[in-house]
Amino acid sequence: MPAFPTRKVGDFTVTAVSDGPYCGSLDALVGVERADVERLTGVKTGGPLWLDVNSFVIRAGGRLMLSDGGSGHTLQPTLGRLPEGLRAIGAAPENIDLILLTHLHSDHSFGLLDRAGRVVFPKAELVVHEAEAAFWLDREVQPGDTERVRNNSAAQRRVLAPYRDRIRRIKDGEVLPGITAVRRPGHTPGHTNWLLESRGERLLIWGDIVHCAAVQVPRLDAALIFDVDPDLARATRRQVFDWVVDERVAVAGAHLPFPGFGRLERSGQGFQYRVET
Repeated sequence: MPAFPTRKVGDFTVTAVSDGPYCGSLDALVGVERADVERLTGVKTGGPLWLDVNSFVIRAGGRLMLSDGGSGHTLQPTLGRLPEGLRAIGAAPENIDLILLTHLHSDHSFGLLDRAGRVVFPKAELVVHEAEAAFWLDREVQPGDTERVRNNSAAQRRVLAPYRDRIRRIKDGEVLPGITAVRRPGHTPGHTNWLLESRGERLLIWGDIVHCAAVQVPRLDAALIFDVDPDLARATRRQVFDWVVDERVAVAGAHLPFPGFGRLERSGQGFQYRVET
């Protein structure tokens, strides 16, 4: 497989860039029997569950765009490779015009700052759904919030503060020619899919609709401990799966196996995922 797989979507050119692999565990998956998770992943309890972290460079109309900002260097030593990859394909961070944020979680936004807390994308406008920004950046922390929600709220306010004059809050709908925002809540309140459409071709950049394809494609009931609303995340996943299959839309996922391009197909009463390069 090429280091930076690229595909055309009409007038869009989309290139997958890896931020590195994330080392998780089976404990992150809930709602499915542990024996089923072990069987589907081939990982035993206590073993590492490796998940890819992908971003996508989008070129069109003279603009250089990016889906999500990577993990940075504060999570795990295997992550934080996005800037290096961007430079390798001639899309240096300082030249990125626009970052389409699927949502505000650490592996999608901490890469906006470097180790010293400086801005990595000095000219980029950040585009985020208004529901996502309101939840993480505006609302007061509530007594019933989990520790995970409280910590992420504080972290996102810190990470996005240097970009405050370059954040565009959007609603559902077309935000640029051929790029449409579709709110798909559950994983986070404003989790957003970005639909690229050009010359009769479509690609859905779906963020974290799926984290572990080996489990969550055949078992849509599998949720993540990182889901703000697990039940809504399950319902949203079913809705998105039905739509991309019925509409024959290709997908690009932040945690699908690299390069993250693929298609869903029906398999009996469920689904199966097919990688595309």
